[in-house]
Amino acid sequence: MAKACGPQLVDQIDRHRWADLGRKRYVREYVSPLNPVIITDGIDHWMARKKWTFDFFKQQYGGLPLTIDGRQLTMGTLIDEVRVSTPERPAPYLRNHPVKSLPAELQSDVQPMPECVSPNWFEHGLIKKWKDLTYVELYIGGTGARFPILHYDGLHTHAFLMQLEGVKEYVAFPPAQAPLMYAGEGEKENKSAVDNIEAPDLTRFPKFTGASGFRFKLLPGETLFVPSGWWHTARILSPSITVSINGANAANWKDFSRDFRQSYWAGHKAKGLVGSVYLGVVGTVMRLAD
Repeated sequence: MAKACGPQLVDQIDRHRWADLGRKRYVREYVSPLNPVIITDGIDHWMARKKWTFDFFKQQYGGLPLTIDGRQLTMGTLIDEVRVSTPERPAPYLRNHPVKSLPAELQSDVQPMPECVSPNWFEHGLIKKWKDLTYVELYIGGTGARFPILHYDGLHTHAFLMQLEGVKEYVAFPPAQAPLMYAGEGEKENKSAVDNIEAPDLTRFPKFTGASGFRFKLLPGETLFVPSGWWHTARILSPSITVSINGANAANWKDFSRDFRQSYWAGHKAKGLVGSVYLGVVGTVMRLAD
């Protein structure tokens, strides 16, 4: 069997304070060309930045019921296990948990979203009144836990990841590396079959060793912009609390619209035609508004 050899990974992600970067430069250098970036002060205004600690969740919401990978447990139990998590015995990883299912007072703790999220066309009335496509999600995990799949976000949406507690390490590959990712088909086209990015099985994934991407840390208080189509995954280096939101704008609307038609209107020619026209009109209107 060939000796495993991982892809080339470098730590070169840019970091900026929002006040120093500014919207015009942000759009020009990162959003439009689909380049990832970390904003270091984007969530300083959140109440969650001050309140959301492991002690807070255990003391105030310890009885909150959760389901993780089919297991029923409480928030208090999760926190206890997160605190003693190790790479050898990682705690359950709460991921993609809808913030809208949390108590109302917690939902307000993560509002408003950082400025780098806007404009988010999913929040416009032309989309919001037709279909709610915005997903704000909570992640809580301990040292050693990993997101299970190397992927890019479904429907080619952007991802914004706001780190509240702990440190995460991300690995990301640009869209141009897609031929080396061993993606699936249909609903799995945004998911890689590579199950160990550090030491891929070269008998199954020989091309993956030729991939080149980025490895970097996300620290408390930072917001990571993962552009549409970027392959990424994460592992937790210290007990971690993260909030994410998806988004769309001029940079990814064409890819989002194509994916949406294929996912939601496959086999429905008339609906697909009408939907395609509607999404095209929305795109035109929003570009003019921007």
